[in-house]
Amino acid sequence: MRKQLRYLSMALLCAALLCVSAAGAEEAMDLTSQCRFKVCYTGKKYTQMTDRKPNTHWDSKKIKQPWIEITAPAGMPIHSLYLCFGDVPDAWEVQRDVDGEWETVAQGDPYLHSYVPIPGGAQHLRLQVTQDTKYVLTLNEIYCLSEGGDPDWVQHWQPTPEKADILFLTAHPGDELLYYGGAVPTYAAEQQRAVVAATLTYGSAERTTEYLNGLWAAGLRQYPVIGPFQGASASTAAAAYKNNGKNKVLNYVAELYRRYRPEVVVAQAQAGENKKGENAMCADAALTVFEKAAQEGEYLDSYGEWGTWQVKKLYLHLYEERTLTLAWDTPLESLGGLTGFEAAEAGFACHLTQQKLKKPPTVQRTGDTWDATRFGLAATTVGEDVRGDDFLENIYAQPASFVPAPTTPAPTPQPTPTPEWVGMLPPLNAQGFLDEGEYIWGSDEQGLYLYVSATEKIVIQRRFDDTDKAMPLTWFEADVWVNTAEGQRLRTIPYDEKKMGAARANPVKNALEHQTVFAMNTDYYTYRIASDGAKHIGIVIRDGKILYNDPWPSDTAYFPNLDTVAFYPDGRLEVHHSWELTAQEYLDRGAYDVLSFGPYLVKDGQIAERVYRSGDSLNPRIALGMIEPGHYAVIMCEGRLNRSKGVSIQHLALLMKEKGCQCAINLDGGQTAVMIFMGKQLNQIGKYDGSTAPRSTSEILGVGTSRKVGEVDFE
Repeated sequence: MRKQLRYLSMALLCAALLCVSAAGAEEAMDLTSQCRFKVCYTGKKYTQMTDRKPNTHWDSKKIKQPWIEITAPAGMPIHSLYLCFGDVPDAWEVQRDVDGEWETVAQGDPYLHSYVPIPGGAQHLRLQVTQDTKYVLTLNEIYCLSEGGDPDWVQHWQPTPEKADILFLTAHPGDELLYYGGAVPTYAAEQQRAVVAATLTYGSAERTTEYLNGLWAAGLRQYPVIGPFQGASASTAAAAYKNNGKNKVLNYVAELYRRYRPEVVVAQAQAGENKKGENAMCADAALTVFEKAAQEGEYLDSYGEWGTWQVKKLYLHLYEERTLTLAWDTPLESLGGLTGFEAAEAGFACHLTQQKLKKPPTVQRTGDTWDATRFGLAATTVGEDVRGDDFLENIYAQPASFVPAPTTPAPTPQPTPTPEWVGMLPPLNAQGFLDEGEYIWGSDEQGLYLYVSATEKIVIQRRFDDTDKAMPLTWFEADVWVNTAEGQRLRTIPYDEKKMGAARANPVKNALEHQTVFAMNTDYYTYRIASDGAKHIGIVIRDGKILYNDPWPSDTAYFPNLDTVAFYPDGRLEVHHSWELTAQEYLDRGAYDVLSFGPYLVKDGQIAERVYRSGDSLNPRIALGMIEPGHYAVIMCEGRLNRSKGVSIQHLALLMKEKGCQCAINLDGGQTAVMIFMGKQLNQIGKYDGSTAPRSTSEILGVGTSRKVGEVDFE
């Protein structure tokens, strides 16, 4: 009974995520029922694409350039279309009526579920197939939306990754949720990995719609691959091969390997879950192709276009050797606290045709017949797993003892060019500072800012990279030197020391009031305090006082993972995992400030292994690192802007390593991330919740004091 109630709750959640009724849309309204439709020649009523029934669809006759015209209700223009195709045309577009002429609004993408915005809205639209050959236009559903924000159930698919971390290969739509449990939610949504979900068989138009709905509800945003084969309920792998053509299946799986270049492949059980032959065929094909896809003489159909590729590791569900056990019962922050199992159940609840079976299948939990937590390493080129809790173990970080053999003589070291700004500074003493006074120079046009006094030296440079025109990046690099011999420290500065953690202000205001030369944000621990115990706060030490001692007790997939950075009077920074030291142990070691956010990016001069499990999502981010004691590096990357899309955690770690950091940590990003010099905010902040101002915080991290803060105009 408990399982039935849990399953019902997941079905309701899927309905909430993908509901198509106007009542579920909080922003843009669904105008479809009020619109008028005119379709090209067909034997079916257009209402089969507007009836919101999953088992019906509309299709045209096989003709050249079939079309559908839509007229919006008077005074209520259509601002976007959401189209659920049964089959995607090779070329299609949406047009608007302008004084009796059809004007192209958008050319369609290759996704079965496609969202098309209509800038400015339109009263009269046409969906037109534009390929030259005759074609049957098939639509499962069509939605006409008013002006407003996109409803949550509208799917905005991202392209299938060109280079995959993991390929989840299955025989049927939904198998990746039934038998792999929380794998897709964990790796695609929580870890933001480059995930390719691929099914060998497609079933009906309704099944492919359910496949997309289920994966979307489970957190996947990278468009999956839908295979060309039709499942025929074979009982053995041999029978399934016979039904589909063994060479065709193997060539197709080889193409998946070579085209998407996954580091890891996960496939089904060799015996075939529920004794299904297509499932067994999936496992056999994945294993057969593992080595052959890396050979030039094999599977020539795909070799000519994609070359060869060697997958590093292949896991099979329920494989009994070199076993791996995955914990899918951990809450996933990216999915509102659902566990991996619950997210998989929410996704499979979208497979409505399966719910109507005499014995509806359910997501396999720990201990069930087809336990979704148990896998085995069937093939590997990178050695065996040690931890046995991660498909990506041994992929992105070599063992500490690994030393690559030299293949070419080491190049002759070249002298490092002297930065241009060095010649702009006044004469400095042996410690690299002024004996007295201060020097200030800055240029907004050049993106260069300099400050030096007897106790600190600061150099900030703006960088820009538009090598990828679609993903430009603007960032600020700050080098900060402090004279520890004079007792100078990089330290946290509360806005109101009597109301620490409670009183908040714009960080620029804080810097101005304290006349701080260089300032940036900290870990924003007050956000976690406000979560009413839903999140761990971490270890928080300020000015030698323990404010909170609430770390994660072990490694976690949560973001932030509350890794720490500790500040010491001799200018050292140290980074640690959340659980490594207690707050008192930090004090015993001499730390005066400890921030908790993470993950830490660099330790002992090397990028941390945890970084490679942190996903590829692009956001505004900021990192603090130590090049040597008393010499710090801060990199603030803008995001959510036309001039800067943001960076991933991996990219940020690479920037910090290239900067020469011995240790570095990611601090709170997004709207919190800010860099301030002489009372001026240098970075731009993308619009978030209607604001482009930095988030109000209770403190800043800063160094240096000058009466000229707020009074200097840069060129």
